[in-house]
Amino acid sequence: MRFKDLARIILTCCLYANTIGLIFITEWVQKVFINWQQAILLGLVIIVMECLLFARLLKPFSATFSYGKLFAARKLLSAILMAFTVWILLQLWTHHTFGTEIEFPDRSKVIKYGLVFLFNSFPNALIEEFIFRFLPARYAENKGLSRQQLIGLGIIVSIIFSLSHVSVYLLRDHTEWSNLTANLLSVFFYGMVYFFIYILTGNIFFTALIHAFGNNQLLLINTPGFEAFYFYTFIFVTLVWYAGATFSKHYR
Repeated sequence: MRFKDLARIILTCCLYANTIGLIFITEWVQKVFINWQQAILLGLVIIVMECLLFARLLKPFSATFSYGKLFAARKLLSAILMAFTVWILLQLWTHHTFGTEIEFPDRSKVIKYGLVFLFNSFPNALIEEFIFRFLPARYAENKGLSRQQLIGLGIIVSIIFSLSHVSVYLLRDHTEWSNLTANLLSVFFYGMVYFFIYILTGNIFFTALIHAFGNNQLLLINTPGFEAFYFYTFIFVTLVWYAGATFSKHYR
């Protein structure tokens, strides 16, 4: 894969995301998203369209990807375990810090959240992690890029990642123009973090789960400092995971 091929795929993803975001102009879509069952179906249609588009774009390079290794079941199990650890630690640390009582959601809320997360939040995050994290990391590995070049690539990709959210912020979330820059900077920052989490762990499922939960949370303790606690929690777990894997390889 040449750099212009990588750029074409990533820019197409950005264009697709902003184009799809235009559907929020319509009153019909606004009403659909009030009903979570209908929202799941619409989200699945969008995800299927995205998969078909990128399957076409990636077809010339598919032979060079080891999909079996990338999406191995053991990686999924490891990612679920580590993501669950992040979730548990997040609840414990916020509870200890703020002393807020734990409030368990009722059964209907858990079912609703689980379905939305499983069929919309996680698949969408997995596609974005494949495009914006796996492909650049794979390109860097194949080309033998230096650490400085890898950081530069991560910055470029994260800028495009943040720009892919413009229409969603403006049309779905009705973000004011004055606040748009701050929101895009936040997305850029998280894009950089996800990029280097993938570099450290090599586990696309973990970055996708962290990404998806950041977009769609189920918290037992609601705190004003959720984002900060969440960020430091998954960074801590990532570093512990990476250190454990490094020592394991060293003494094997």
